[in-house]
Amino acid sequence: MSGKSLNHRYIPGLDGIRALAVLAVIAYHFNFSWARGGFLGVDIFFVLSGYLITSTMLPLKGNQLTVSLKKFWIGRFRRLLPAAYVMIITSFVWAMLFHKELLHTLRGDALSSIFYSSNWWFIFHKLSYFDSFGSPSPLKNLWSLAIEEQFYVIWPVLLMIGLYVVKKQSKLAKIVFFGAICSALLMAILYQPGADPSRVYYGTDTRCFELLIGCWLALIWPMKRLSSQKLSTSHMKKLNAISFISFTIFLVSIMYVDEFQTFLYRGGMFLFCLNAAVLIACVCHPVSILGRILAWKPLCWIGSRSYGIYLWHYPVMVLGTPIHEIGNPSYWRIALQLVLIVTIAECSYRFIEMPIRKEGFWAYYRTYFVFNKKKWGSLTFSRKVSTVMVPLFLLVFFTGITGVVGEGQQSSKDSYPTAIKINGDEPTANPDKTNDNPSPSKEEEVTDVPDIETPKPEENETNVVPEKEDTYQNILAIGDSVMIDIATSLHKVFPNITIDGKIGRQVSQAVKLAPNYASFNQSNNAIIIQLGTNGYFTNDQIDTLLAAFANADIYLVNTRVPRSWEGKVNASLHQKSEEHENITLIDWHAAALNHPEYFAPDGVHLEKKGVEVLTNLIQQSINK
Repeated sequence: MSGKSLNHRYIPGLDGIRALAVLAVIAYHFNFSWARGGFLGVDIFFVLSGYLITSTMLPLKGNQLTVSLKKFWIGRFRRLLPAAYVMIITSFVWAMLFHKELLHTLRGDALSSIFYSSNWWFIFHKLSYFDSFGSPSPLKNLWSLAIEEQFYVIWPVLLMIGLYVVKKQSKLAKIVFFGAICSALLMAILYQPGADPSRVYYGTDTRCFELLIGCWLALIWPMKRLSSQKLSTSHMKKLNAISFISFTIFLVSIMYVDEFQTFLYRGGMFLFCLNAAVLIACVCHPVSILGRILAWKPLCWIGSRSYGIYLWHYPVMVLGTPIHEIGNPSYWRIALQLVLIVTIAECSYRFIEMPIRKEGFWAYYRTYFVFNKKKWGSLTFSRKVSTVMVPLFLLVFFTGITGVVGEGQQSSKDSYPTAIKINGDEPTANPDKTNDNPSPSKEEEVTDVPDIETPKPEENETNVVPEKEDTYQNILAIGDSVMIDIATSLHKVFPNITIDGKIGRQVSQAVKLAPNYASFNQSNNAIIIQLGTNGYFTNDQIDTLLAAFANADIYLVNTRVPRSWEGKVNASLHQKSEEHENITLIDWHAAALNHPEYFAPDGVHLEKKGVEVLTNLIQQSINK
């Protein structure tokens, strides 16, 4: 294999695409309503990475790679590892000092991120990318970098073998495109509508089609062979028309696509990446008008720093945002965070990324880290600071990662019961009918009940409605962890209530549970459904659940959860209450939005005051 230097040209328009992609991701993470599909910016990065890496390695002629594997891997390590490791260590140390409650999960996140395996760590050791307990991990954005690094290790070897065996790049392109189709099909097969999509969202196998589409583009549209002299006027016009159409599709997708759409995982993401490939192909061509527009200097500046911006935006957001503001951003805080993100990214670019990329690790070490006492007095201030601070940061990091330093409050999931079942005074289950989840006996009717004291109403308290006798013959409450919190309180207010709560429950699981409570589907019964804390659901799923209790009065409790799906869940529940006369919406979101004191530190589970307010809301609605 040849050891020649890389042979490719710099295309400013690609920096413009990078800039738009990273800005879309940031807008999505800030929960801006106009960037619901901002997460697709990561897909743009994947396609672009596949294209650029393959383009730099392909030969102009023959089937011998342009650069040796050793040189390629060293170059990638220089480019990616130092900045990422600085971010990981700094974020971990900051959490140790000011967010010790995160250390319970952050240790594993940090270790897996260091070895670029965090995407699989999140699949096998965490609940979800859309985990709703407490602040998300400040390192969670590194899942995409893990996939890219795995690609950088494996793809050059596969490319070398493919060129040796297949010989012709056109044939190899077909094989690569077939591999991309297989990956997209795997995503479609593994995806379950309404369930947590993290397996297909994180998996290298289910996301590699995005990188492979970029590789395929490099094989059929090699950057090194693009020339304005080979294109007729009519072809130039067509290329520019296609580029603007593709760019429009990109912008529309960023504004209107969201991560809960089934179509996205069953072909939508594949089509978006094909469109991204078309956009990149057009921008790369020398005659592209859009390429010249995207070469605007401010966009190029952001694009050249996009790696540092992407690295730092998430930890700055997570570690600098109170839990109750997640999903309801404060714009002054966003402005400060953006300034901080850009400042850190610029420092990373100037003092870490580019020096190491150009000079290498050893030269960088000799320049910035000197431990010779004789030369200490002649060192600049920046070199003195770096010489002292880096070992100190590493010491704190290693003491924290090894567990020497104690951690703060444990994860909320560990301090809450996993399930609860409470039967009313008069059980209504059909004794002749058996099911997979039989109701507990009277002696065992309460399991894993949280220690919640129901507040006694004061004489002048107006928000507690006296219970009406025999309002409903029976009341059934189905919910998730929030239902577990209020279970004891609800049972005291409504002694005839039957409660079934389980931590992490989704609507799709409640649909399967509903047949066990078919006896409650009567006109003189009430059904309380409190779901949506743990993720969105499809329209068919919520309709199926509601249809199971179509004869009863249904009370839907909307959600206040610091996650992106909150608004979509609440909009769906509001729509169902408008469509059906027997459905009443209990607006917990409006009551709790400006009251962080209602919630535990995780921003989800309820404190005593929150239990009181939510119980009273339900009581008022039922007793109207």
